[in-house]
Amino acid sequence: MRSLPCARPNCILPTTISDGVVVVDQRGIVLYANRSAEAIFERGTLLGRELGVPLYASDVCQDINLIRPSGVGWAELRSAPIVWEKQPAIVLAVRDITARKKDELGLRQAAAVFESTREGLMVTDPAKRIVRVNPAFTEITGYSAAEVLGEKPELLCSGRHDPEFYAAMWASINLTGHWQGEIWNRRKNGEIYPELMSIDVIKDKSGTVCNYVSVFTDISKLKSTQAELDFLAHHDPLTGLPNRPLLLSRLQHSMEIAQRNKQNLALLMIDLDRFKDVNDSFGHLAGDELLRTVTVRLLSQSREIDMVCRFGGDEFAVLLEQVADAADAARVASDIIQDLSEPCRLANGVEVRIGASIGISLFPGYGTTPEQMLQQADSALYQAKTEGRGRFEYFTESLTSAARERIDLEVRLRRAVSQGELRVYYQPQVDIGSGRIVGAEALVRWQDPAEGLIPPARFIHVAESCGLIGAIDDWVLRETCRQGQCWREAGLPPLTLAVNLSAYQFLQGDIGDTVARVLSETGFAASQLELELTESALMQREVESIGILNRLKTLGVQLAIDDFGTGYSSLAYLKMFPLDILKIDKRFIDDVPLHRDDMEIVAAIVAMGHSLRLKVLAEGVENRSQLDFLRDQGCDLFQGYLTSQPVPAAEFEKLLAAA
Repeated sequence: MRSLPCARPNCILPTTISDGVVVVDQRGIVLYANRSAEAIFERGTLLGRELGVPLYASDVCQDINLIRPSGVGWAELRSAPIVWEKQPAIVLAVRDITARKKDELGLRQAAAVFESTREGLMVTDPAKRIVRVNPAFTEITGYSAAEVLGEKPELLCSGRHDPEFYAAMWASINLTGHWQGEIWNRRKNGEIYPELMSIDVIKDKSGTVCNYVSVFTDISKLKSTQAELDFLAHHDPLTGLPNRPLLLSRLQHSMEIAQRNKQNLALLMIDLDRFKDVNDSFGHLAGDELLRTVTVRLLSQSREIDMVCRFGGDEFAVLLEQVADAADAARVASDIIQDLSEPCRLANGVEVRIGASIGISLFPGYGTTPEQMLQQADSALYQAKTEGRGRFEYFTESLTSAARERIDLEVRLRRAVSQGELRVYYQPQVDIGSGRIVGAEALVRWQDPAEGLIPPARFIHVAESCGLIGAIDDWVLRETCRQGQCWREAGLPPLTLAVNLSAYQFLQGDIGDTVARVLSETGFAASQLELELTESALMQREVESIGILNRLKTLGVQLAIDDFGTGYSSLAYLKMFPLDILKIDKRFIDDVPLHRDDMEIVAAIVAMGHSLRLKVLAEGVENRSQLDFLRDQGCDLFQGYLTSQPVPAAEFEKLLAAA
């Protein structure tokens, strides 16, 4: 190797063998390069090639980027003028500082992360004295760096953890070098708050502990959100009352205590009467307001040891603990019924009245699990509603049998609807003046393959409760119109066929469309179809009812009010509705002419109907004396066993032929 003439050898000659040395001419062409230089630049042989770096002599070290196959690097460059083979040249000393630059960058990034992260950071020395904290530490704890440096982390202790907690934490740190978990600490202002914290041990190359680093996050909001979610999972969002899952959990616990202490408890299932009317008439906001009012009233009737719950809709429950006996539960139920029947004034100024029906299940009794008690109270509630509402009923074993029978009946009824087991029977309606059969009432029956003919009293309530009533009503309407058209085409005398509309069917928004479609598809004359409605169905939503009735009248059908005398029976109400026929309920006919009161009621109904220009039909006529009385009062029509019980279509045809 040639010697390098250098005017200033001390500033340019490399101090370690890993440094590169390159000589270039004034154009930058390499005249000499050692192996270290070629390794640094990663270009292979440099001799005779352009180097492509700054070529001015300088006493100051320069940092330059290196674009290399292995990636971007950094080099420290020093240069000085020399004479190389009698020509002016520049000698370059090159040192690879890539590793140092990366370390510096990592330190800067770490410092930036330390300062800017939202997590609190705290570093202690081996003696567990705080040596460094970041701004997030100050933001979370309220302590500035100056206040905590040199202190121990114990100044943050909340006092909520016992010594065993900290002993277990340090045992994990000493064994594994790491601990993570939730911990409660105290801010400078004294507030206790939850943190999610991790602690790591930092050791030097010899394995000696240098520092402990703690990273923590304030999880107060998360805990609050979790608490809210937990509350919503176990409480009704509208009223704030416990829900069904929480009741079942509490009931399980209460039953265990009651059994151990030989105490009694009672579960009251409450269903609000007429709540749907308020909700439909005044909107959901009014309904929600009413439910909150009910909540306040129920809480006022309960003790601190009791639990008031809402299951949704208008269903509530009250768990009574430490009751003396069944009569004790009955007294609470009576008070609730009385309290909820009081009028309630809504924010819109409207005063509404509702009521309540209650089912009571007692423990110890028939049930041994919370689910059984709930089912029993529900069965008793169903019985209370069936008996007339505004009352309470205890659960008995017979109610269990009835509930099971009802469930079985529902399953079979669904099959009956889908498999065509329903039948329409016809009961003649007779003109009293001429004695001729002028029409018939269509009545549904169920021809069960195993049990035989089942009357509607057995299955209509079940159909209403399980949602089948709409399908049954529509089928009866269609089948009646189909049969009526068959009789017309067979040349039978014109007959008016009466079909009962349930409250459910009547209050559906499309009943007018349904009737129009059935008449069109069957070809049956609208003038020969009579639709019967009960007073209660009409009065559920009287304003809406008027619109529905007018729509039906435009189709040309006749409208009758059924079971008159058992509901509102008001002349003021009757004159609002576009009716054609008034039907006197059978209960008023039964004791004619034996009871004078019933005779006077029947006479008054006939007179009322005629004053409104309505025809009057008496139901349940079974003997000649009843018919004679009705004839004397000017009643227009009758139906009943005096002529015939309801019969299938074929037998009804025989009655017509014999008349």
